[in-house]
Amino acid sequence: MALLCAMMAGLALFLYGLPACLDWNGNRAASLFERIEQERHANLQQAFQRRKKRWTILERLEKREEWLKRLCAWTGVDRNKTEQILLRLGWKVSVAEVAVIRALTLVMGASFLLRLLVLALSGQSLGLMNTWPLLIIALLYLLPAVWLDWADNRAKAEMRSQVPFFFSIVQSLVEAGMPLQTAVKQTAKRFDGRLGRELARLETEEKRLGSWRKALEELAFRWDLDSLNAISMEINEAMSKGVSIADMLAVQVEEQMRQQEDEASAYMNRLHIRLLPFVVLLMGVPLLFLVMGPMLMSIAERM
Repeated sequence: MALLCAMMAGLALFLYGLPACLDWNGNRAASLFERIEQERHANLQQAFQRRKKRWTILERLEKREEWLKRLCAWTGVDRNKTEQILLRLGWKVSVAEVAVIRALTLVMGASFLLRLLVLALSGQSLGLMNTWPLLIIALLYLLPAVWLDWADNRAKAEMRSQVPFFFSIVQSLVEAGMPLQTAVKQTAKRFDGRLGRELARLETEEKRLGSWRKALEELAFRWDLDSLNAISMEINEAMSKGVSIADMLAVQVEEQMRQQEDEASAYMNRLHIRLLPFVVLLMGVPLLFLVMGPMLMSIAERM
């Protein structure tokens, strides 16, 4: 254990000092204007900094594309998938942080395996008490990917369930004479849910992409939901042709509501099958005693 602690402390010092060593270019006597510019730049970064101070290794990894790419490959992090999940969830977590966490768990696992090898070569027995930390390290290695997938699937399920309700309100407003874009914006401001928050950001995305339709298509593409993609295509087609979208929205909302009802019915049927063994165990056994009890008592009296 002392060897493991010493190796971890040495690795931490190495990672902390490595970026400064790589960026050092010797003593440079900066002029007065250069020092003033550096101070101004540091003050601006501190003024507009949205997060707490981060580790130096994380900042260097995000600036060095090749280093981050290699670290993701070594640690088994799917960079594109992780970036898309973090973008959808809106977490203040970067791919570099996920890769560094996995790298640390790999180093811990390698150190512990080295310790087990030393114990085995010294003739000591490797019992459960010596190997259980390896299981914890493996769980820590898998935790970031499992956690991200679970949160992403949960967010997608929440969005999928809110699509028909949200656009049924939009349909009512459009039928009342409100323009489609205005109806979506007004509904998004008052809709308490993830879908409402995502659609409320379309106003900002519209300024970046140039049009509201492109922002809606980008949102549907980012979340990769069939229901949202279908409605986005219908809205795009209706706005391109200049026709009313109310009928198309009515069809889409009705179809998606029916699909959700079918999914809920199928889920309840599966739930009944899963609960059947517990029902038999908790109700069948007491009923068996109630039925067989008097008969067994009468047999015992006759004997």
